[in-house]
Amino acid sequence: MENFLEQFKEFKEKNKSNYNPLLKVLPAHDEVNLHSGILKSLLDPSENHEQGRLFLDLFLEKIGLKEWFEKSDDVKVLKEYKNIDIYIHNGTKHIILENKIWAKDQHQQIARYIEILNKEENVSYKDIENIENIAVIYLTLSKDRQPSNESLGKWKIENTENELFLKKGDDGDDKVLYRQISYKNEILPWLESSQEKVKNLCSLSQAIEFYKDAINNVIGNGSDIISFLKEKSKNFDSKLLELFELLFQDLISKESKLLPKISMYERDYIINKFLEETCKDFNDFSIDNGSSYIQFILKPKSVSNNDVYFAFAWFDTTNSKNWKNFGIRLIGDISKEDREKIQEEAKKKDDKFNGYTLSDYIVFDEKSTAETIRDFIKKNKEKIKELNEKLNGVKNNENT
Repeated sequence: MENFLEQFKEFKEKNKSNYNPLLKVLPAHDEVNLHSGILKSLLDPSENHEQGRLFLDLFLEKIGLKEWFEKSDDVKVLKEYKNIDIYIHNGTKHIILENKIWAKDQHQQIARYIEILNKEENVSYKDIENIENIAVIYLTLSKDRQPSNESLGKWKIENTENELFLKKGDDGDDKVLYRQISYKNEILPWLESSQEKVKNLCSLSQAIEFYKDAINNVIGNGSDIISFLKEKSKNFDSKLLELFELLFQDLISKESKLLPKISMYERDYIINKFLEETCKDFNDFSIDNGSSYIQFILKPKSVSNNDVYFAFAWFDTTNSKNWKNFGIRLIGDISKEDREKIQEEAKKKDDKFNGYTLSDYIVFDEKSTAETIRDFIKKNKEKIKELNEKLNGVKNNENT
């Protein structure tokens, strides 16, 4: 470990300075103060960047809403308006921007925001030309993450003629525009184009550069340790598991040399790679990078991505008390009522199920190794398959 840290130190010294004043004040994953704060500031034409609608129009163009939003000098951009992360409107067209870094979706969150505009702000769903007046933008680290059914409530994502909507029920009037975007695929390219437009304004260009670095940090692109590990991985091949097991053992030790030096994202990356290497030889299971709150999933190949199913999981990584847990978990967005039905049926097979996880799980400690995790998986493989068979019985019952 000492040798690894010395090599890492040499690697950092060869690279350029990674000083970023933003990250000296706020953590890279700060959703509200850092990300929503800067996004609101850039998108707001009335801010003192003195670029008017430049950044807003480039953003709307990037996500295909510029023509829909229309030209107007009277644009309002509000942060945390009635709990909406960023609310943009021109009196006619209204945008709800929901910003998700690591936070979970809240109950009826998006449904509630649409209802606020419709009921409290008197925004009709369509104008006299039958064009939608509301757009919902769901911004996440990964474009694969969709809002949960819990957040959408009665609204469903609908793709009509290559245009995404959120639609409620069969009534065509209850429909709003929808965009699912990510920091990597839309925000960073938008910032690049914005920076190009103001490249002669040094302070503004540098401010955007610092924010790009903050985003790269939270998605892993700007991480020194991740860059270093990717470089070292090329030379390890069959010994790759040994490398990540070494780092894993250090992270879970009480006197970790690495943990104080790295972010939560970097910790998650190391453990995720260790688990990938540990579990890759289970041929009847597949590895999933997980969801917003479940970092690593090992699931039977017989289940689909959009299904509700039982799987092995490293879970609750956003909860510092539980980040060392690895066990069997119910995966998927599901109502409280359905979860209770599944819990009732699953307990006929295993009375340790609490509605989310089985209580017999591994808590990573200094004795945990790749072999410890493999043994746990081998011991419980059949249990997961039996639980999924029971779950299919519940789902296929026409009375539930």
